[in-house]
Amino acid sequence: MNQKLTMALAAALVLGTQALAQNKTAFQILASKKITTSDKAMNATSGGKVGADKKSLSFASKNVKLVVRTGPDNDMMSYRIQGLRNPTLYVKPGSTLHITFANTDEDMFHNVRFGANKPPFQTPLTDAGSVGSDKLPHTKEEKVFGQVMTIKAPTKLGTYSYFCTVKGHAPAGMWGTIIVH
Repeated sequence: MNQKLTMALAAALVLGTQALAQNKTAFQILASKKITTSDKAMNATSGGKVGADKKSLSFASKNVKLVVRTGPDNDMMSYRIQGLRNPTLYVKPGSTLHITFANTDEDMFHNVRFGANKPPFQTPLTDAGSVGSDKLPHTKEEKVFGQVMTIKAPTKLGTYSYFCTVKGHAPAGMWGTIIVH
């Protein structure tokens, strides 16, 4: 291999490692616990202020409560937060996000991850550089599988994402934007 090519590959490796390190520190998981719940229990609201566009939620407090569930039967490649499809979330720097996530789908695994990843999402999308739930099984009978998490938002202003890392789900529309402002 010639020296220029070796140096270019080394530089690309360094940049890739730096990007991965930045992704790893974008959000921090503070606590996580799997739960079993009911679909009815997942109808709680998150407490965010719905934007005039009906596509966003703003949180004035640095103590944010999010109830995230998978989309309805006719739109399973999406999330619902406070009844909104994949809303853009506006949070303060360093906010503590108290998240209850439930997979209400009847036949697919899903998760919700938070990171600096940006669309368009490529397959395969891995959990590397993000924090969030495990891949949770679909509902069985009356049981809905979920995860309760406490996550610290970045202190750096910017645009981040939440997304599903199950193969093909984020590219199919299972993602949303988080703006730290």
